[in-house]
Amino acid sequence: MIDYKLLEALATVVECGGFERAGLALGLSQSAVSQRIRTLEIRLGQPVLVRSPVLKATPAGQRLLNHVQQVQLLERDLTKSIPALSEPTARLRIALNADSLATWWAAAVGSFCADETLLLDLVVEDQDIGLRRMREGDVAACLCSSPQPVAGARCVPIGTMIYMPLATPEYVDRYFGNGLSEASLQNAPAIVFGPNDQLQHRFLAQCGYHGTFPHHLCPSSEGFVNLALAGMGYGMIPEMQARPEIAAGRLVSIAPEQTLEVRLYWHFWRHGGGVMDRLTSALRSAAMLNSSA
Repeated sequence: MIDYKLLEALATVVECGGFERAGLALGLSQSAVSQRIRTLEIRLGQPVLVRSPVLKATPAGQRLLNHVQQVQLLERDLTKSIPALSEPTARLRIALNADSLATWWAAAVGSFCADETLLLDLVVEDQDIGLRRMREGDVAACLCSSPQPVAGARCVPIGTMIYMPLATPEYVDRYFGNGLSEASLQNAPAIVFGPNDQLQHRFLAQCGYHGTFPHHLCPSSEGFVNLALAGMGYGMIPEMQARPEIAAGRLVSIAPEQTLEVRLYWHFWRHGGGVMDRLTSALRSAAMLNSSA
């Protein structure tokens, strides 16, 4: 029989990134949390955590984390029929891309979270790699661009985000006054969200360019737009986020005929219970993306 206090300790250590912070979250001493992890490892006969160089779950620990996520979701359903079991609020840990968080996400889930008395613990990851968090058992669900579900999970399409290569009119005149060319794309500074962001590369590939290019790194959706408005570069910005700037003429496309479509997919554990099904319905019915799922 699994001792869920031990699994709770494992999940909290991974979520908090350390034993001391996990102890604070659980109301335990650091040594007490360490003891629970040791007890779990002794019972399993194998380690559940790799402690260095970076704290992370072992493959066995990842399977246990996946189990914990699903149990917590099923417990939410149980409290609907047995209210005495419920806590004042529940928390759901979700990985999603920064552009969704900066645009349509809050409007899509706001009413749902209020009705369900649900707290969200959002982990911001690039849309191309966010699914890794689910594989590692760190999150109960993930919004990303991969259509391939992990084992034991479901994947449903949510919608499409339209990205445009935007910059100030002055910037476009300076670097692309004669249109897009291999030389201009090679020399014009771009803005990239982070080292794992491939949107810029996809856009350049659409233009037939596969070489290197100078770029700023800016891991913030709001900061990304601000850098573009400051004339520091051009970047792939969601059309829905840039509408006011486009309408005011502060941002224009360097390639008016070119856009980049990114399909988003919602991944969640198959045995996540009714709360996850209801959240999925809320996301799919939200009219916030540029095309319906």
